[in-house]
Amino acid sequence: MKLQTLTRGQCQLVREWRNDEPQFLRTPYMLTEEMQEAFFDNVINDRDSKHRYFAIIEEGKIPRADYKTGKGYKFPDTFIGMGGLTNIEWENGCAEISLIINPEYRGKGYGRKAVDLLLDEAFKSMRLYSVYGEVYDCGNRDFWYKIVEERSGYITNLVDRKMYNGKIYDSMWFSVKA
Repeated sequence: MKLQTLTRGQCQLVREWRNDEPQFLRTPYMLTEEMQEAFFDNVINDRDSKHRYFAIIEEGKIPRADYKTGKGYKFPDTFIGMGGLTNIEWENGCAEISLIINPEYRGKGYGRKAVDLLLDEAFKSMRLYSVYGEVYDCGNRDFWYKIVEERSGYITNLVDRKMYNGKIYDSMWFSVKA
């Protein structure tokens, strides 16, 4: 897997995944195509933005028979998600992590690999000191808990952080260091 420059079309596809699962959202509304276009133009394409977003790509494989000869066909790369380091505070060396994976690829290890790539980007390329995030109890808390625990990170539970379907949920705030 690798991180790559995010395209406008990929960004619109992420909007569709995002809008289908409001329980994960930090914002209480669905995004329109126009809103996502503005996000792409004003955040992703702004080199002075305090946010960095990437396409998460599963690299195409060479079929076994062609691998031996080194000739022939290579399967195409596949866009499987979008990840980001947002709200970057260069002066404090920290950023918030953001991740959305195509629903068809969830539960198959791609999310974990994507987090590893994003943390490598944060700690090695961007020279940040810590990365933090928040996940709601109505979301994928176990995924993030395991990652933070493996990296000896910090966890705090926050009360009454997300209203969804008429119920209010707590959240887990977490932080990992380089």
